[in-house]
Amino acid sequence: MTAQTPAGWDGILDEDETILWQGRTDAGLVLKDLKLLSALHGLFFMGFSLYWMTLASELGTHYGGSGVEGFLPMILPLFGLVFFMLGFYNGLGHIFWDAYLRSKTHYTLTSNRAFVATAHPSKGKLLTDYKIDTHTIITLKAGPPDSIFFKSEKIGFKRIEDGRKVHKLMRQVQENSQ
Repeated sequence: MTAQTPAGWDGILDEDETILWQGRTDAGLVLKDLKLLSALHGLFFMGFSLYWMTLASELGTHYGGSGVEGFLPMILPLFGLVFFMLGFYNGLGHIFWDAYLRSKTHYTLTSNRAFVATAHPSKGKLLTDYKIDTHTIITLKAGPPDSIFFKSEKIGFKRIEDGRKVHKLMRQVQENSQ
């Protein structure tokens, strides 16, 4: 570990690699990501599943009994919960999920690479690095807050406060990689 390498980066950075910038994303809700067709489809799914669960629960009150005949009408409405949750995610839930993941994401730009670190609830701690060279297409999406994409429209430094400064640093990394 050199004097310039912060704690926790041992074995991750190359010997000649230095950290140029570190930051976090704005973790607020982004209503611009709400797609109308997907939201309508999700709301329809939620409404239909609520209707289905209501009818299935009424079935249980009319045909209740003992044994299997009494048990099946009691659990039948619960199958609608799967469809309700799918509808909620498609309609609105993906906005909350995206905001949650962004709140657990950190970004680092070095003299060679861009790092995206996420503490994912089911996958654990993920650290993905992307080589920045002359072949990397860097796209600045002006905000506020700004986003910089360097792998695809989905991969990059999303919703960062000092996006123009980071974009300039990334261009310098590109120039130095020649």
